[in-house]
Parts: sequence; C-alpha cells; structure tokens
Amino acid sequence: MFSCLLRVNVGETLVLGAVAALFYLSDQPIACASPPAQSPITSTSAPASGFVVLNQPVKIKIAYGETTLPAGLRLSVVSSDATSVHVNYMGEVQTIPIAAARFENSMNEPSNTGAAPTTPISSTKPASQPSSTPASQLQVSLQPGYDSRLQGGDITMRELQLLLSPHCTEAVDLSGAGTKIYNGVNYLMDSEQSVAALGLAHAIPSRVPLATPGFPKNSMYYIGYDGAFEGHFNRVYLVTDVANKVVAVQLLDEHPKARWKSAASLAAASWSSYNFVNARMRASDLMRVQAVAKRQGGVITIETQMYQRVRSKIGPKPIERYEEQENSKLFIPIPFARIILHCTQAGLSKA
Repeated sequence: MFSCLLRVNVGETLVLGAVAALFYLSDQPIACASPPAQSPITSTSAPASGFVVLNQPVKIKIAYGETTLPAGLRLSVVSSDATSVHVNYMGEVQTIPIAAARFENSMNEPSNTGAAPTTPISSTKPASQPSSTPASQLQVSLQPGYDSRLQGGDITMRELQLLLSPHCTEAVDLSGAGTKIYNGVNYLMDSEQSVAALGLAHAIPSRVPLATPGFPKNSMYYIGYDGAFEGHFNRVYLVTDVANKVVAVQLLDEHPKARWKSAASLAAASWSSYNFVNARMRASDLMRVQAVAKRQGGVITIETQMYQRVRSKIGPKPIERYEEQENSKLFIPIPFARIILHCTQAGLSKA
C-alpha cells in the first residue's frame, strides 16, 4: 500500500510540477520559446539600375492624353512584380505588362532611354549617349518619333532653316535650362510659373497642340493669353513640351493699326510663313510676308509681318498699297533652335 501511495504522490508531483512550469513560462518573455523567425518575404522588385526592352508596342497614359511606346524601346526599371514592371518614362513611373518586356542583365549601361532625348544636330537620328549633365538637370520632354519625316510642310521647314541656322554656328549645351526667353520667362520653366512671371494668372488660357512642320512632332503645345505686350501685341503664346515646360514664346498683333507699305518696298518680301506657332502661311499673290531673325544673347527672335494688297482711290486716280494684317515676334532659345534644325534636317531628308 505504501508502494501504491508513493506511486500516486509521485504522479501528482509530476503533474503539479508541469502546471507550475506552465504558469512560470506565462510570465516570461517568449522569444526563446517562439519558433525561429522567418525571413521576410522577398520582393520581386528589380533593382532601379536594371533595364527592360519592350518586345511589343504598349499604350500608356501621359500628362495630356495617351501615347504608344514602340517595340524595342529600352527603359530603366523602378520595380516589378509577378504581372507588371514599373519603368521610368519621361521622368514619370509607368506600369507595363511584364509579358510585353524582356529584362536586360547589363548593369553598366547608361540610363537615358525614357528620359528627355538629347538631340545631336549633326545626325538625322538621335544618339543614345550618356548625358554629361547632372541627373537633376532639366531636359526637353519629347515623344518617340518626334523627328520623323512629315508629309508636306517643306516650305515652312526650309524657311525655319534659313532663319535659324545663321545664329546656331557654335556648339551649345542642349539642356539650356534657365536661359532667359522673355520678360521673366526662362527656358524649361513650368508654364504656371511663366504665367505668374508675366502677370497673367487671372487669365483663362486655351491650350492647343502645335503642328508646325519642323517643330518636334506630336510633342509641342501652345497656351494662348490675351493682354497688352510691348505696346501693340495683343496676344502671347507659351510654347511647351510634353512635360508642360516652356520652350519658346511668341507675341502676336492680330490687328495692326494703319501700317502699310508700297508694292515697291515689298518687292523682295518673298517669305511664305508668317506665324510659326499657328502654322500660318501666305495663301495668294495678294499677300506679302517679311521675316527677319536676330540673335540676342542666348535667344533668337523671328519677327514677321504679313501684308494684304488693297486697292483704293485718292481723288480720281486708283492706287494700290499693302496694309499690314498680322505681326508676330517669336523668341526661341538657342538649345531649342538646334532641336528644330535637327527636326527640319530629318524632315527634309529624302532617305
């Protein structure tokens, strides 16, 4: 009996000991009792220095509509997951299907695809070269194919070449950010800042795609404001790129007052284009256009006057004279003038 009692007491002691241990552990940190910590789930994000090449066209949304990225375009990777890859295009993160791209393994190649293109003037094709400017340096934002050939527009492109090329004889930094254009407006300044600099913040703007032959294709817009400028111009246009940065400024006098010239004084007026922002050209022999380009610092100004032939009588004798119908003054920074010259060269190429 003593033996049985001993066995029972021993069993109770074991049970009570286990219960006591359980209560003791409940008051202690449990790190040592926890299962081994699992390593965090690794992301499938690709390193920011990686690249993808599109194997098919991809449509994306941009600031002012949609564009299609062509097959073969090389883009820097921001991150990726199982179904999509996030890339840097024109300074913005875009998401494309992962099936539409292939990853590149090289980590040493420069990342300038999808950023604003730097346009070599000596070639009809933009070169993919690393930029020597800091990463924070502003560049013009243009759509792919901005320098592709146009159907027509040869006259305007040739006239742009004649007006701009004499003033673009030396090499310049194509970034040109900060170049003073007009009255507080600088090259690649945000359009809203430019509006404030001109004192036009209260005005209601109109924004229109610019389609002038020789300007970067599908990449330019102009924003028009009414006002009073330099005594007689009644309208100003801010020409902007895809990122809404100002690349040129045009002043326009749509109603010149009582300015006229004789036919003899306009005999040499053989130009056709008289308003490059609105893509206006002389429509008949009843019109005459004068154009002159001058360089002032880092900006080329193109001034044009369009005259219309008018017949009238002074006494019994009829006379013929030309009355001015429109006057424009276009301010183009040298870096952007070089991009225009590159586009005109490509546009007029027969290759």
